[in-house]
Amino acid sequence: MSHEEPLMAKSLFFGGKGGVGKTSCATAYALSCAAAGWRTLLVSTDPAHNLADLFGRSPGPRPTRMQPGLDVVELDPDHETQRYLEQVKATLRPLVSGERSATVFRQLDLARHAPGTEEAALFDALVGLLLDTGEAYDRLIFDTAPGGHTVRLLALPEIMGAWVEGLMQRRRKVRSDYKAWLGDGEVVDDPIQETLMRRRGRLAAAREHLTCPAHSAVILVANPERLPALETARTRELLESHGLYVGAVVINKCLPAEVDSQWLANWREEQRPWIEHLEASFPDRERIRIDHQSHAPACCDDLAPLQAALSGLAPWHAHA
Repeated sequence: MSHEEPLMAKSLFFGGKGGVGKTSCATAYALSCAAAGWRTLLVSTDPAHNLADLFGRSPGPRPTRMQPGLDVVELDPDHETQRYLEQVKATLRPLVSGERSATVFRQLDLARHAPGTEEAALFDALVGLLLDTGEAYDRLIFDTAPGGHTVRLLALPEIMGAWVEGLMQRRRKVRSDYKAWLGDGEVVDDPIQETLMRRRGRLAAAREHLTCPAHSAVILVANPERLPALETARTRELLESHGLYVGAVVINKCLPAEVDSQWLANWREEQRPWIEHLEASFPDRERIRIDHQSHAPACCDDLAPLQAALSGLAPWHAHA
């Protein structure tokens, strides 16, 4: 597949190490999509909540119109975890009663802080955006949390799919044993099995969406420095090992050829081998360099240079 095809993917995930400019790049790209006439949804899964600084007001957990053609969602991990656990409680409430229900719900409350609960809750929200909310949009642009968080989040359909399948197998075994114990008695419908089947179906649909380059692609953002460059190359390998497509690398904060001090000239020379390393790590993908800006973006108007640099990521003329 040529590197141009996946860039028409509906869902683009901007990922990379913290501080490299993911939020600025994702927002600049979303603004360009909206300006070109695409119905665009910008989603942040980064708990740092930097979008409010650029837009001058805070978006919420539901799509909020921030500019013409551009809606924004900022997923809050605490809010999504609470919502996720309440959904689980609602599913279990008809199935347990009395003292047992109090014990079960107490365990769920304790699970709020267990490893993986937050990622599962955020992924549940992500699935809803991909499969449900996203139907109303032409482009979904995701500003993801730093580094390994992105890999874990996007790999969850594969991991959770296997986990749900294991639960279903154990549930079938229990029902089979129960049926044998009843003899000719009738086994009632199993609402838990039905819930697991629905869950498996949505996980399969999400995985199909995330692993199809026509639907989804990851754009990795890096700075021309040792640690971001090395981590970005590893991140590509990890994402692709889970079947995810990396469509491009954005090398942000590159010093221009003309600088006005020896100190900057030395810094530019330090950047040069890492620019070469990043480009060599992505020989078959779109590679975009963005010059170091004179000041950090403080509002959407400051993103114009990034919008211009990122214009090569999408054929705007293809939109009717």
